[in-house]
Amino acid sequence: MRPKKSDLIQLPSNFLWHGLPVDITVPVGEKPRTKALDWLKQFAARERRRLLYQSFEEWHAFGPPAFQADMRDRSGEKPWQ
Repeated sequence: MRPKKSDLIQLPSNFLWHGLPVDITVPVGEKPRTKALDWLKQFAARERRRLLYQSFEEWHAFGPPAFQADMRDRSGEKPWQ
């Protein structure tokens, strides 16, 4: 994905969660383009990857409920550091 066309920067497989890769996406502006984010979510679901993305300075987790809860419980933490 080209940042100029998708309004996002993708950091593939930045860390693992329960042995599964987690991709991180940050917007170039305030939020990524909806079409690009939808494509990433479909890709993550199809390839069994987890996704953390930022929109309007807030972090969101895409994946199963356990992943979302774990990322929410780490509020203030950045698990990729």
